[in-house]
Amino acid sequence: MRVLRALLFAAALAWAGASAPPLRAEAADGGPKVTKEAVEAARDLLVLMSHDMIARLVDQVTTQMWPAIESRLRAYNKTLDEAALADLRKELERIQVDYMMNIVKDGPEIYARHFSAAELREIIAFYRTPTGRKLLDTSPQLSAEVAAMITPHMPEFYGRTMEVFVKALRSRGYAL
Repeated sequence: MRVLRALLFAAALAWAGASAPPLRAEAADGGPKVTKEAVEAARDLLVLMSHDMIARLVDQVTTQMWPAIESRLRAYNKTLDEAALADLRKELERIQVDYMMNIVKDGPEIYARHFSAAELREIIAFYRTPTGRKLLDTSPQLSAEVAAMITPHMPEFYGRTMEVFVKALRSRGYAL
């Protein structure tokens, strides 16, 4: 589960877009108007970004968890050779990529709520530049490094946050 959370966290970081707020029309309900053109542009962006990036993320995660899986496989079946193990690892990675691609399939609609078709095309154009390509190529590694940096601090972060928050609650007359 921790591995899947890390993978989802990394994928979410990889999906981060431009920092400027989008200029969008509003729908009747007050939310941003999602156009068919924007959804199509977002699908193009998804194709450009997702599969290779997710495959690299899956490879990194599998590299970390494969020794334990391989050990269990070898304990269960002593006749497994290197070719069979390599084939099983490829199958595991294929399953993970397919699953993650299914998870992010609704990504275009999310992007279309926040970016116009023109903005999405600008993002696509950037990702097709050498710098944009480098960003796509290094995002999984960057995400893994950021996650590795943050993860050890999470217990202390949550503990101290709750400690300070409980004090704030008590100072406002709320008892816990």
